[in-house]
Amino acid sequence: MTKTIEMSRTHPPLVPEVFDPEYRKAMDGVLSRYTPSEMVGAHRWMGTEEDRAAGGVFTGRRLGANPEPSRVIVTNGTQSAFNMLFGGLVGQGNVLAVESLTYPPILVLAKHFGFVPKGVRMDDEGIVPEALEDLCRSDRPKALYLLSTLQNPTTATMLLKRRQQIADIARKYDLQIIEDDIYSLLPEGLPPPISTLAPERSWYMLGVAKTIAAGMKIAYVVAPSAALAEEQFWPGVRATFWMSAPISAAVSTQLIETGGAERIIDAVKQEMVARHKIVRPLLTGTDFETKDGALHVWIRLPETASASGLASLIRERGVNVGTGDPYAASPGKAPRAIRIGIGHAKSHAELEEAIRIIADSHDAFLRQQ
Repeated sequence: MTKTIEMSRTHPPLVPEVFDPEYRKAMDGVLSRYTPSEMVGAHRWMGTEEDRAAGGVFTGRRLGANPEPSRVIVTNGTQSAFNMLFGGLVGQGNVLAVESLTYPPILVLAKHFGFVPKGVRMDDEGIVPEALEDLCRSDRPKALYLLSTLQNPTTATMLLKRRQQIADIARKYDLQIIEDDIYSLLPEGLPPPISTLAPERSWYMLGVAKTIAAGMKIAYVVAPSAALAEEQFWPGVRATFWMSAPISAAVSTQLIETGGAERIIDAVKQEMVARHKIVRPLLTGTDFETKDGALHVWIRLPETASASGLASLIRERGVNVGTGDPYAASPGKAPRAIRIGIGHAKSHAELEEAIRIIADSHDAFLRQQ
């Protein structure tokens, strides 16, 4: 049976020559720091003092200064944090503003918690400020969820002026901001997060899954204040297991404290530079969008073409890709596009093979339309 090359996920590339020794060293450090019973004998709740301080260092890379550890919550990945934030900040029957193409689990959580996701029109920088203000006037959303950098799936990235406009609108309409900045550590020269422009109403999220390892399941949330952090995340609230696994939290803390996290991220950055050099020339015949550091590529199709049809053809030829359908906040408004992840391929040779199959399939499919 022919192996399928997985290109539908936005995992960071493996960098075993750096990751493996750093992770082993961190594990050794954790086991010398705690006895096994000390480490797993109780939940770490919002994180130990050391965990939360390390989370402050990690998020401080983007926030410009390390937040007070009392504002930092250590969670079991971004989706676990969503369970707490959407349930607490939005609530049943209320509106959550999202990008018109948004992270699919948000739409699943909307059904679970009973809130209403409303898509906001986007351009090549992401959410359009005028469209957000229109929604604020008409629907009075409780919160806004967005990725301001390398938006998933479009890779749209806001410039500083746009970020300031979004912050001003949120302040004007008393809108809570849930900013997912998970892709932001791979590009260079980015503007600061929106959360630095409206810190009193921002819940800033930065996980390790897209820069260190997809399976570590650690995300740091920075709340507007220590009191609000405790209010939203204290154990027992909303009866969901959002707390991080003790070993993952401890290893993440060790990696941050020793500089191992930074060394792994630097290696991932270098690998992504090499991967973009492979991918971009091979896709010149397509209407593609990506940016430096992006783990994925967005390929737009003509209005007459079927994204699911193209994805099916590509899968028949041995490569698994995604379409824009799961991201549409409004039913029936999915764009005609496919999304390919370029970090998951196991080697440069496998990546090149997959991109050639995608490009050839794209050309053959459009000729038939």
